[in-house]
Amino acid sequence: MIEILAQTAPATGGFDTALIAGFALFGLALVLAALELVVPSAGAITALCALCIVAGVVSFFVHSMLWGLASLAFALGGAPFAIGYGLRLWSTTPLARRAVLSTELEATRSPGVPPVGARGTALTDMRPVGRVEIDGRTLEAIAEGGFIEAGSPLAVAEGSTAASLRVRAIART
Repeated sequence: MIEILAQTAPATGGFDTALIAGFALFGLALVLAALELVVPSAGAITALCALCIVAGVVSFFVHSMLWGLASLAFALGGAPFAIGYGLRLWSTTPLARRAVLSTELEATRSPGVPPVGARGTALTDMRPVGRVEIDGRTLEAIAEGGFIEAGSPLAVAEGSTAASLRVRAIART
């Protein structure tokens, strides 16, 4: 067994095509991984990258057991680091800023959305959606607590947007 692991080159001596193919496939995998960061491909480039890595490992095993085990350990051990570093790099690209909704965008309020804590009245039974009156305007809202009876006082809750006004019941005064 040790003799098999100690084998570093084929009997013909020097590099052979399997070793060169292994390095070429690993290099192609690096290029594809970098390309995946800037080209949206729905995972197609990532699948090709993984296929290149698998083919590279197989090529190294064809060359020798030692090269195959070393490349397998490199691929399995380096993959988490490469993925983490790639995601960190990708998150700073303009594509990532367009693809991922930022917290600043979520926190901005649209004009016309009542402020958090604004008080109003339920115009209809809210199960959990219904109509409310806040600041003299009739709006459609979602009740946070489930059911709110018509005529009950309520307040605008956090997390409200122009698309979904969230309200919660408050005690009658």
